Order: sequence, then C-alpha cells, then structure tokens
Amino acid sequence: AFFAVIAHHFWFVYSHAMNIPYHDDIYDFLRIFNLIESADSPAVAIKEWFSQYLDHRTNASRTLVYVAYLIEGEMNFRTLTLLANLALPLILCLFYLCVRGEEYRWSMLLVSALLLLNLRTPALILHSQAGFAYYYVFFYAFACLFTLHQVTLLKFLLAAVLCTLASFTFASGQIVWLMGLASLLHQCLVTGRRSFMYPAIWLLLAVAVLMLWRLGFVSIWGMPAQHTPEQIRLLFPDMLIDASPLQLLSRYSTFFLVVLGCVFTASSTLVAAAVGLCLLGVLSFVTIKFYKQEDMRLVLCCWFIVACAAAVTMGRALVAAPNYILEERYSFFSSILLSTLALLVQVRFKVFRSPVLYLVVLLAVMHWAWTYRHFDNRLQVMLSQRYDEFNKERFPFFGKPAKESTA
Repeated sequence: AFFAVIAHHFWFVYSHAMNIPYHDDIYDFLRIFNLIESADSPAVAIKEWFSQYLDHRTNASRTLVYVAYLIEGEMNFRTLTLLANLALPLILCLFYLCVRGEEYRWSMLLVSALLLLNLRTPALILHSQAGFAYYYVFFYAFACLFTLHQVTLLKFLLAAVLCTLASFTFASGQIVWLMGLASLLHQCLVTGRRSFMYPAIWLLLAVAVLMLWRLGFVSIWGMPAQHTPEQIRLLFPDMLIDASPLQLLSRYSTFFLVVLGCVFTASSTLVAAAVGLCLLGVLSFVTIKFYKQEDMRLVLCCWFIVACAAAVTMGRALVAAPNYILEERYSFFSSILLSTLALLVQVRFKVFRSPVLYLVVLLAVMHWAWTYRHFDNRLQVMLSQRYDEFNKERFPFFGKPAKESTA
C-alpha cells in the first residue's frame, strides 16, 4: 500500500503535467537560462545564475534544472514537474531511516505517505518552479538534520553542503542552520557525546554562507515612496495599513496558526487555526517529554517546518488575509507538518503498536481521498486556464505586462 500511494502520485502527476511554462517558470528558469546561454563570458553567466529571484535565492534549483536541460536538450516542463515531485518520496526515504527497526514501520510510513502525497496543494503539485522551491527545501533541510544525527567529521561536512543547498532553494531554508546548531548543541549538552568544536565551526560556516546569500541582495517588499495608500490597496486589497498593535497581533497570530493547521479544511480559518494550535501543542509536549533522548531528528524537522511557517507569516501576513492560505501553496506547510508529526507521535508512543494504528491508517486514507474529491475540480479548472492561455499564445505573469512575459 505504501508503494502504491507513491506510484499513484507519480501516475497522477505524469497524467496531468504539461510542457508549458507557468508564471515563475518564465522568469526564474526560462529568462535566466536564456541570459546564461547568451552570456559573453563565464563570469557573466555565473552572475546571472547567482541573481536573486524575488526574495529568494534559487541557485540549487537552477542547477538541477540546468542539468535536466543539458540531458534533454530542451527545457521540458513536464520532466521538470516530475523531477520536482521526486523530492517527496526522497523525504519518505529519510523517514524510513527513523522507523526501519520498528515492527509496524510500513504502516507508520503509509500514514506519512497518505498525508504527504495527496492533492491538498493543487496550486503546487503541477508547477515545476514552485515544486522545486517548496519540496526540495524540506528535503535538503531534513537530510541535513538526519546527517547531523550522531555527527562525525564527514557527516558534518555533508550536512553543511545540504544546509547550503536548502538556503539557496528557498529563503526560509536559511533557518536550517539554526536547527542544525540546535542538533549539535543537543549532542553536546544533553547526550554529551560530542565536543563544542562542532557547534562552534557550524556557527562560523553559517555566518559565512548567510553573508554570501546576502551579497547584492535587495528586498522587494519595500514599498516605493511614490505609492499612495490607494495604489497599495489596489495591489494588495487585504493589506493592513495604519493598523493598531492589536490588529497586527491578531493578523500575524491567525495567519501563523492557519498556515500550520489548514491541512483539514479549505473553507474555515477558525478550524484551521484551531488545528494549528493543536499541532503546535502536541509538538511542544513531545519535545519537552522526550528532549533527553538521543534521536531528535523528527522533532527538529517539525520545528523547522514551524519556523518556516513563522517566516512566511512575517513576509506575507501584512499583505494577505489568512483565508488566502486555504487554497494556496502555503497549505503545504500544514501537510508536511502533519506527515512528520504523525510519524514522530507513532514512534514515541506505544499505543500505536495496537489496533489504534489501524484507526490512524483509516483516517489517513479518508483524508487522502478527501483531497482528491475536494480539490480535483479546482485543479482541472487551473489546467484548463493554462491550456487556454497557451492556445492564445499568452504566458501571463503577475505584475508584468503580458507582452513582456510572453516574449
């Protein structure tokens, strides 16, 4: 059943993916590779490759895409969509490392697979550029935290490479340097198995990589002075302007909880916030109860997801209302948090070595089926719109003239 879920996911992606660039594909991939191919010198090509995209550095994804381009001889976005989705079973492979000694390992992994490989994020699953960003940042970050477990010098160096890849995949990937530091300090202070040399060197590497990340970086969210409040409201209808501290606190806290808990609903921010609060409470309880145990990999992965949700909240809550999250790509944070936390809870509590496990599997199957039933129509509408735009020879991009993005 576990492998059937993975096979179904890729069958679904293969059946629906299209070789049509879509929004971010145009400027982050097509435009950059056109500039690289036409560069006068390697230095100019490297400069274009290193250029920022919006508020992110996506150099790790660009490298993967460029390798695929060299192999196929073309920018095939159907292939890139499949390649982006490959990160999800790779995450499940990491999960297997945590449960390979468990008697019920395949049932536990089945629950995580059902919660991760579904249609909860229709805006993400068939969008190659976004898929590389959202899926691979978690794969690289999780792989880094798994590699730092019982760290050796070789594993330390590999973890630093993985952490760098996460940083240059999505802006929130920088947070994994902090999670890696927590892992190393845990091995020094709690288990006492490693010296303080490891966290000290890790901190120096983090500073060096993050300084490189910020080299020539300019934030796009600083509103130009010439924009009037009316113009800003036209661009961002839900943006809070001249809000009171209480309004800001309410917006940010609600947005954060909805990001964490929207996995079960696409219509109610109240339900999503309540679920988010419950998930945060369960994670806090498990962390406090088991922090003295040696294996903290899944705990740190969960807290990385929570920190990413907090980063998204800081960057988006002011310009978008919480209900925006319910059917957008940010809902993936909730899906991967539930998938990881479910595995963590099953590993830590013996009650899941009983018939309770079958109930959990049944609930996961019901959720998996609900996502396809609820979101398939919306996905088909999105695909029809993309085909219509293609047939009209238009390739729109938010904030850019259609003639420019189409060209």
